[in-house]
Amino acid sequence: MIGKTLNNICLNFSVAVFAFLIGVFSIIMYFNAPNLYQKEDKKFVIERGLTLTQVINKLHDEGIVRNPKAFLYISQLVKGYNPTVRYGEYFFEKHSSHYKIMHKMVRGYISFRKITIVEGLSSHSSTQIIDDSFGLVGNMPPDVAEGSMLPETYFYSYNDSKIATVKRMQEAMNKTIEELWLKRDESIPAKNKEEAIILASIVEKETGMAGERGKIASVFVNRLKKGMKLQSDPTIIYSFTFGDKNLERPIRKSDIRNKSEYNTYHIYGLPPKAICNPGIESIKAVLNPPTTDYLYFVASGEDGGHNFSTNLKDHNSYVRQYYRYLKEQRAAKEKTDNNT
Repeated sequence: MIGKTLNNICLNFSVAVFAFLIGVFSIIMYFNAPNLYQKEDKKFVIERGLTLTQVINKLHDEGIVRNPKAFLYISQLVKGYNPTVRYGEYFFEKHSSHYKIMHKMVRGYISFRKITIVEGLSSHSSTQIIDDSFGLVGNMPPDVAEGSMLPETYFYSYNDSKIATVKRMQEAMNKTIEELWLKRDESIPAKNKEEAIILASIVEKETGMAGERGKIASVFVNRLKKGMKLQSDPTIIYSFTFGDKNLERPIRKSDIRNKSEYNTYHIYGLPPKAICNPGIESIKAVLNPPTTDYLYFVASGEDGGHNFSTNLKDHNSYVRQYYRYLKEQRAAKEKTDNNT
C-alpha cells in the first residue's frame, strides 16, 4: 500500500515536472518565434525616463507587440523581475521575435543614423543639414567657421547633441590637416594650415573631377608664387552669398568689379577665410601639387572638365572655344524647344 502511494506520488510529480517543462519550453518557443504581428520594419524610440510598462505599451501602440501583458510577464520570466531597458532609437526588423526585441532594449543595441556632408558644401548648408537631422537635440553652435568641418559620413544616435556632432566634424578636420601638413611640399605658398584650407576650398569649388584637382591646385600655386591674382569665379559667388545657396545666381559684370575681400578678381593673394569645407583630396592636392607651368584654365564645356594653358594667348583661344560651345548649346536647345 505504501509502495503504491509512493509510486503515485512519483508519477504525479513526474507529470507535474513534465508539464512544467513543457510549459517553459512552450514559453521559450513562443518568445523566440517570429512575431507575425509586426508586419513591417520599425524604428522605435525609447525616451529617457519611461518605465518598462510604458515602453511595452508603446510597443503595442506602434504595432510591434500584440499582447503587452503577455510580453511583460514573459520578459520578466526570461530577463528578471524588472529588466532595465535603455533609452534611444532602435530598429526592429519585420517579424522580429519577442526575445530579440527585449534583448536589444536591455542590452542597449541602439540604431545609428548618418549625416553626409559632401565636399564643397558651405558651413551654412552643412549646419542646416545637421539642424534638420532627426534625433539630434539642442541648439546649433553659433558662427561655425567656414572650412572647419571635414566632409564625410558621420553616424550618430538618438539624443546626440547638435553641438557635439559639429565638434566631431571639426575635430576630424583638425586631425586631417595636422597629419597632411607634416607631409606637405614646403615650397607651396601657404604659410600655415589655415591658408592651406583656404586654398583647398577654392580648388574644391572649381572642379568636381578628381583627376583635375592637382592641375587646378598647381595653377593657383603658380599664380601665387608669381604674385598674380587668383581670379577664381567661386570666390566672386561667395562674396555675395557667403555660402547661402538661396542667394546664388549667375555672376554679373558688377560682381567681378566688387571690392569684397573674398573676390580674388579684386584682391591679391588668398581670401581671409575658406569659401567651403574642402574634402581630403583637395587638401592633398594643395599641399602636394604636381609641378606644372600652367597659369590659366577655363571650362572645356564637353565633359565638365577644363582646358589648361601656360600663356594668355592659348588661354584666350580656349575661352573663345568655350563661348562657341555655349552658343551651340543654346542654339540646339532653342531648336529643340521650337520643335516641341
